[in-house]
Order: sequence, then C-alpha cells, then structure tokens
Amino acid sequence: MRYEPIRISHPRQVQHLRVSTPGVFEEKSGQLISFLDEKEKSGLTSIVLELSPENQHFNRIEIHPLAGDTDYFPDVFRIEMSQDQKYWEPIIQESGFKRAQKAVAFWNFTLTSAKFIKFICKVSRKTDQGKYKVSFGQFKVMISGVTGIQASSELDRLKVKENLIDTRPDYGWASSERQNPQDEFLVFDLSAIHRIEEVRMLSKQDEVTNFPEKFTVYYSEDDLSWHQLLEEPSFMAEPGTWYRWRFLPVNARFLKVICNQEKQANKVSYISEIIEVEFYATPDAADDDKAGKTQGPLPYASVLRAGMVRLAVDGETREGVSVQGSDRRLREGTTEYKGIVELATDGEDREGVVVQGNDKRLKNATELGHGLVRLARSGESRENLVVQGNDERLKLASTESPGIVELALDGETRPGIAVQANDKRLRKASQKEPGLVTLAATGDPSPDKVVTGDDERLRDASTEAKGIVRLAQNGEDSALAAVQGNDKRIKNATTESYGIVQLARSGESKPGVVVQADDNRIKPASEENMGIVRLALLGSDEPGKAVVSNDPRLKDARNPLPHTHDYAAKDHDYNSHSGLIRLTGDTSSSFQGIFPPPDKHSVIFGKNQNPEGAGISAIGNKEGIIGYSDHTGVLGLSAGQSGNGYGILGLSKRGSGGGFSSQSGFAVHANGKGFPDRNVPGSGKGLLVDGDSLFHGTVSIHLSNSQDCIAKKFKLDTRDVVSPGDLLVATDESLKLAKSKQPYSTNVIGVLVASPSLLLGEEKKDPNEGLVAIYGAVLLNVDPSMGMINPGDLLVSGLTSGYAVKADSNKIKPGTLVGKALEASKKERGQILVLLTLG
Repeated sequence: MRYEPIRISHPRQVQHLRVSTPGVFEEKSGQLISFLDEKEKSGLTSIVLELSPENQHFNRIEIHPLAGDTDYFPDVFRIEMSQDQKYWEPIIQESGFKRAQKAVAFWNFTLTSAKFIKFICKVSRKTDQGKYKVSFGQFKVMISGVTGIQASSELDRLKVKENLIDTRPDYGWASSERQNPQDEFLVFDLSAIHRIEEVRMLSKQDEVTNFPEKFTVYYSEDDLSWHQLLEEPSFMAEPGTWYRWRFLPVNARFLKVICNQEKQANKVSYISEIIEVEFYATPDAADDDKAGKTQGPLPYASVLRAGMVRLAVDGETREGVSVQGSDRRLREGTTEYKGIVELATDGEDREGVVVQGNDKRLKNATELGHGLVRLARSGESRENLVVQGNDERLKLASTESPGIVELALDGETRPGIAVQANDKRLRKASQKEPGLVTLAATGDPSPDKVVTGDDERLRDASTEAKGIVRLAQNGEDSALAAVQGNDKRIKNATTESYGIVQLARSGESKPGVVVQADDNRIKPASEENMGIVRLALLGSDEPGKAVVSNDPRLKDARNPLPHTHDYAAKDHDYNSHSGLIRLTGDTSSSFQGIFPPPDKHSVIFGKNQNPEGAGISAIGNKEGIIGYSDHTGVLGLSAGQSGNGYGILGLSKRGSGGGFSSQSGFAVHANGKGFPDRNVPGSGKGLLVDGDSLFHGTVSIHLSNSQDCIAKKFKLDTRDVVSPGDLLVATDESLKLAKSKQPYSTNVIGVLVASPSLLLGEEKKDPNEGLVAIYGAVLLNVDPSMGMINPGDLLVSGLTSGYAVKADSNKIKPGTLVGKALEASKKERGQILVLLTLG
C-alpha cells in the first residue's frame, strides 16, 4: 500500500463526521464552532473528533478563544491522534499556554494522517458561581497551505504572487517587464518540513504564454542550505496546460523557482508568467503501517516524531526534546516580552523580571540622585534618605555643639537638649537645695514645693487641731470646719427637735417646718372634710369651696337641631352667613394607602357626589387653605385611574405653580421609594420635569454604588457578549459599539455601566442598547499582565477583549487614552475604579 500524494500548497480545513465529549459543543458543516464544559470539581475533560474518510491528512491544528469568554481558555492540555481509537499517540502538549500570550493557539508540523483527534485538558479555572469551567471557540484540523511567498518582482496589481494559489485560471503571477533579460525568482514557505514528491504549474491561456523556457527548482529545510530538485533547460509550454514533475520524496519546507531569461534576437521585452502552482507531498512514513521500509529520505526531527532528536513545541519543557531556534524562550528578552528572561523597565519592582545593568537603582548613590538609596546631606532629615558616616549628627555630643543630641548645661531648660547625668536637678532634694523638686517645710504653703511625710497637715484632725481639715464641734457652723458623723443636725427629725429639718404637726403652718405625709391637709377632700380644698354642695355658691364636676350648673341644656330645621334652606348663598366659624373637635379614624378618607377622620369633612366638583373650596386674599401639623401640613391623595392624576395640583397664571421651603430640611422631597408608614409603596421614580430647569446652587447625585459618571445610550454589536465594566469602541456601523479588541485603539467611546449618575438622552427600553459611561468614575475591566497598575497610571485598550492595560508613554497617541486608575491592580484581571479621561 502507498499513499497518494496530498496537495499541501492550498489551505483547506479537514471536516469531521462526529464529535464525542462530556461537555457542550456546537458544530456547523462538519466544523467544530465552540466547546464548553463545567464541573463541580477540578479535573480532566476531553473532546474526540472522528475525521471524514476522504480527507484525513493534515499538517496544522488551530484552537481559537471563545468570543466573550476568553478567561476560561485552557492552560494545560494535550492533543492526541489515533487510527483505531484504541491506541493514542500524543502529538502536542502545553503546560502553561497562557504565558505565550498568543491570541490564537496553532501548531504547524509535517503532513500526517489519523482517523481520530482527541483534545484533553485540565479544568481548573473557577467561576463566580463556584464551578470549574473550560471553553474555547473554533477547533480547526487543516492543511496549512503555503504560508508565505516571496517574488523578485510583480508586473502590476492584477498579476501578483498571491494569485499563484488562488485556484483561478484567469490571473496569475507575472514578473516586471524588462528590456534586458534578468533572472526572476519565487520562494514558497510551507510552514513545516514535508516529504515533497511532486510540483505542478499551469501556463497562461494565451497564444503568448510567457511561461519560463529555462528554469530550475530548488528545495531547502531551513532557507539557508539549498539543493537542486529539477531543471528545465529549454521548455516549451502550450497555452492553458498543467505540467507536473515527479521525483523521489525530499524533505523540504522551502521551494524556490528561478526563471533564467536569456538574450534573444529581435526580442525587445522579457517577462516570466505562471498562472497556478501546486505542491504535493506524502504523509510521514511512520503513518503507513503496511508500507514497511521504503526508499526515501532519512527520517527528520519534528514535533510529532523523533529523527535524530525530537523537536519541542514552542515553550515545551518536557524532558528529552530539543528546543527549536524559533522557540519564544530563546528570543531576546525585552521589557515587553519574555525571552530567556523578561527585562524590567527602569525602576520596575515587579516579581519575575530581571533588573538591567542601566537601571537607575544600580548607579552610585549621591546627595543629588538615587542609586540603591539616596544619600542625605549633612543634617538633612528628609524621609527615605540614608544618613552618611560623616553626618554632623553622628559626631560626639557636647554642650557647645550637637551630635546625636546636644547636651544641656547644668540646670539649662532650653528645649531640644539632653540633660546630663551630673545635672544638679538630678541630686537628692532638701528644704534648702532643690533636686528634681524642692521640699516644703512643715506647714509651708509655697507653690512648687513638695510636702514631706512629717508635715503637720498630714496628722489626724480633731476639734482643737487641724489635720487635713479641722473637725467641727456638735452644731458648730464655722467656716472651714468639717461636720462630724455624730452632729445633732444629722439625726432623725421629729416635731419636737430638728434633724436636717423639723417636722410640722398636722395642720401646723409655722414657717421653717416640713409638712408630713399624714397631714390632714393632704387627705382627699369632701363636702364635709377639708383636703387640699373643700368641696361645695351641688348648686351651692359658698366662697372658698370647689365646684364638683357633676354640678348641674356645668351642664348644656340646649337641644341640638338637625340640618333639616326650617330657619334656613339646605342650599343657600354663602353671603347669607356672617361672622366666623371656629371648630374644635376630637375625632380620628385610622386609614392607610391611597383611598378616600373616612368621614370621622377630620373635624371638617366635605363630600361632593358630582364627579366634576370639589369636596372643599376656599378663597382668601392671601392664602386659600392653610394646613398645619406636627407631621404633614397638607395631604393630597389621587387614585390616578387614568395614569395622569395628581396628589396635589398647583396652577398659576403668572407665578410658580407651587412654592415650597423648609427651615431645616429640603424644600421638596420627591420620594420614589414611597412612604411605608402610610402603606404607600414607591415606583422608584423620583422626579419628572417637562421643560427647562434652572438650578442655583450645587446639584449632588448619589448612587448606592461608587460609580459617579455621565452616560449615554448606544446600540451594541449583538455578536459580542458584553457586561458592565467592558471597554467599548466604535464599529464600522453608525452609532453601534463593540468590545475593544486592539491595543492602543483610537476609537474608544466609553465603558458599559449598570446605572449612571446622569443619563443623556431619552430613557427607553431597548435590549440591543446599553448604558455607556463617557465621563466620570467607573468600574473598568483591567489586565495587569502588561504591567502592574497603580493609582494615577494612564490606561489604554489592550489585547484582551474589553480590557484596558497600563499605557506605555512612548506609544500613546491622540485618541488612545482611556483614563487614569484610581485603584491598584497587581496580578489578576479584574475591575478597578477609573477616572474616564477619553482622548
């Protein structure tokens, strides 16, 4: 058995028959579009593709992130292939893919074949809901085709090198038209080393084909060493004809066609022209289980199988594989990308970066500039400076000049100086000479002297001699004498003798005596006996006696008349009444909510049965109605059946419709939350203003969150899954925004928010619109992987969709600036508070 050669010059995607996986996937026309798996615990998941029988050869695999869900792209994974789904051969393995910072994962390798492809990965990223999740977008198994073409020249914009692999027979490549013969060449890059065994070329469908008459084809594995593959010294091509050249398989990644033009008589212009080119290869010989050992090139190293060695995938750290020259770890380290190491920017203290030799922290420290430290001038006390050995503060201290301190003279009290051990103030104190204090003589009341333990003022007090105090004799009322516990004035009081007071006899009215609780003047009063007062008999008008409440003189003998009485009609003109109406009543009937009040709730109640009339009307020269209360002055209720009623309606011909003021609070409180004490819920809407508004004073808008911003509604690109915090940019469609996807984008419009402080434009519900902050303080998605973000750092759009990164001052252009960070972001992606300053 021998494989038929496979065309590898033209890209195409390999289709699959079916998919097997425990996760959720989406496919379309034999292509895997997306994959997602969620687990309760961290573990492994896999997806198996069974390829179509007619196209099981491939040399490239691509995995794209899932749009709007890039955070859960796998970091540790392996790709395997199998012919029977029993034995699996690992071909690609990644243990830290996210460090590669690639937008799309792809691998190029030698042409191979398999019936089954398996992708297995670790599910280790936790969601906000506590589950473990992995996801990615398109999974492509494909023929990569020619990935690069170089041409010595091109005739015009219609006959360019890209036409050589576009499968169209009408336009191809043509070299520049020259007056003298000159060699022309084409170089094709196949992205990996393949077993090339056939080359095909198509001539132009024209009487003059301009197909090269003399040309040579070379091949190379590394674009350095070239070997001749075939040569045509005098080739004649018919119009519109395919020509093929077959040979024993050779290991090649690059193919070069050199067209050798020669001088011919009567020929005034020279041009070389080829319409289409095709290259064919056979799969890796190890894939042919039945072919046995066949003649062909020696096996070469690849990422799939070993030759002399086995080549490592970009970034692979597995034992026993050889690092390729294109490995990202071998590139030169810079401040933006890792090579062997990642270089730190000048002064950067981020973990995992290497300090460069020109870092300002490594220079010699001086008094003017930093090194590892900055030196202080002699005597300088500024923060974060290092004191030098010759600093004047480190010299020995004396009474004439300071060192660490300045020594005080004996007895000196100047501030900022240190007392010496031989200072006279530190010696023992006496009544004649002070030490830390001066001792007082016994009885000496001088200030600033300390009383000694033998002072006479500290002895026990008596009525004859002072101690701390002098005791008073019994009953003595002298000044500065302390009353003793046996003093007669402290004994219990009686009607015969004093205590603190003297008690009065019952009914006694002598001054200076205290009435007792059993005094007959305090007992209940009656018509016979006196209490505080003496009660009068019913109807009696005796002086000095109190009338009781049931006295007949206190009763109202008038009979109330109904409103049906004859002296006035029920309806009569208000001018027929004169005088004032003053009502005082005691009535209430509890009610809550927005309902008609009961008739017993108020002193005055008016009910008009006519649906167009009012219950109560009042006309006054200054005020029509005045309401006064400790709680609510005027209460207006409206059922609002038609949706346009008003609790209180104020109209004016010339002035304002309503005037409000408060001595200590707000003049108007538009409460959208409602009034729970009256069982009236709120709609959440506080104030509706139709027409112009004029404010004199500060307008403060407060939200429950920390985002104080101005926003406008914009239409959103429905292909993006957006959420608050996403950075949005303008698209090709008018007034439609999408998540940012390019670094340093100049078309940034704003940040999606849930609720702004101030909304510009009409508030209407549209599921395809979003609130976009254009100014203020907002929570923004940031990615610190391009540099740790500190408060005050400038931010621009980054590679991650919808995220901002720290800006490089050398790359900022007009229109790229997003804002300034108000919080720090050190390692993980997340949201921080940012001041939007777009421009």
